[in-house]
Amino acid sequence: MVNDNISFTAIYDEKIVGFLIMKRFEESFDILRFCYVIVDDTKRGNGYGKQMMILALKYAKEIFGAKKVSLGVFECNVAAYNCYKSVGFKQNKPNTQYLLMGEKWECPELEIEL
Repeated sequence: MVNDNISFTAIYDEKIVGFLIMKRFEESFDILRFCYVIVDDTKRGNGYGKQMMILALKYAKEIFGAKKVSLGVFECNVAAYNCYKSVGFKQNKPNTQYLLMGEKWECPELEIEL
């Protein structure tokens, strides 16, 4: 089983505004997963997250030939959830549950077909 991480840094006006990792779990790049999608908290609300997603999806499709991308987002992270939905991600699987610091955290699993 392959477990490759491909890291991307988003830069605007010569400053880092965000970061994400693309993962693949198979020999092919048909299915990718976006992980650790982060936007600098001082730059949130300016559309950087949405632009990062648009560019990352374009890269996944045009460079790697991906057919599907998935990601998980904690339910309490409403801004990120709405960002992912705005670029076309849909929830096609049940939530994953995590036990963090003694609490159950719901994590919707989202996918997009490219």
